[in-house]
Amino acid sequence: MEICCSLQSMVNKIGPHGSLILVQIITASYVVLSKVIMVQGISSTVFLVYQFILATLFMGFLALIFERKKMPPLTKQILGGIFLLALIGVTIAQIMLATALYFISSTIESSVLNMIPAITFVLSLITRQEKLQLHTLWGIGKIFGTLLSISGALVLMFWRGGSLTETVKSPSPNDFISIGMGISLSTTTVGLVMVVIGVLAFSTWILMLETMTRRYPAELSMTTIMFLFATLQTGIVAIILNREASQWQLKWDLELLDIVVGGALNSGLANFFVAWCAGLKGPVFVASFAPLGLLFTTILETIFLGQTMGTGSIFGSVMIIVGLYIYLLSKAQEEKYQILIEAGDLDDQMTSSLLQNNQIQQC
Repeated sequence: MEICCSLQSMVNKIGPHGSLILVQIITASYVVLSKVIMVQGISSTVFLVYQFILATLFMGFLALIFERKKMPPLTKQILGGIFLLALIGVTIAQIMLATALYFISSTIESSVLNMIPAITFVLSLITRQEKLQLHTLWGIGKIFGTLLSISGALVLMFWRGGSLTETVKSPSPNDFISIGMGISLSTTTVGLVMVVIGVLAFSTWILMLETMTRRYPAELSMTTIMFLFATLQTGIVAIILNREASQWQLKWDLELLDIVVGGALNSGLANFFVAWCAGLKGPVFVASFAPLGLLFTTILETIFLGQTMGTGSIFGSVMIIVGLYIYLLSKAQEEKYQILIEAGDLDDQMTSSLLQNNQIQQC
């Protein structure tokens, strides 16, 4: 019981802001470690299966300790929803993003991944989970902050002393893949299509999380079941693509460490924090922290891989931090206003005055 209380107090203490920053640190650490071991040639699907198995066991252990007595009943509708979460946000998204690295560089993939906040924001507007509110200062602030963070991420990726030119080369015959019917596509096109599918799947998954966490308010248990489904789904794909026993062998080196970090931390705890924050703050709030992942990746690469941090890296990092701060400040103002409205502390005259003040400040 004391452990349960200490975990709950820790989560409440760091809050959604600290949780999502921690998620990006974990993700960045996993990405840097994966860059080192991927050259060893392990299959991406086999790699994901081992990660998901570990994530299921690790999160299941935590769920058994902390949610055993408060676990809501599992209905067919809940299981169906969690199955879709696993299929869209874990299986499809992770397979697409991992496989895309065979066709394009991590630089190109990272630049596309930084579109997650914008895509999530657009999808949330379509599904009416978010309101544009251009007539308010906080509405404009959220949009401006999101765009500034995305712009900073792009600056960080492409203004680093030659990183852009390294990804551009003249195509050769080996750079094309035949898809039948006399049609061939460049490997870059195939990789970009995979990344776009992965980003769309991930953004959709974040939107679905908000609804599912309200229907099933036991994030540890839901994460466990989600990765159990993802293990089965990805396992089927891995068995079809990797039929030789040698392709399933693990090496007792950084490869095993990466699976532990990816399974327990990046897949397990990180997804638990994302689910908790999505239910508490909404999908756009969660997605707005995505550009920080690139910032932390750049810092870790500078420290451990010896890469230099040039002027573009510093300038882009500042843009990311300032953009995120503007978004969070605008989001906080919106939440304060909503709390006053729900509490009935604002009458029509005060509401009109507040909106007018926002419009005056915009001018």
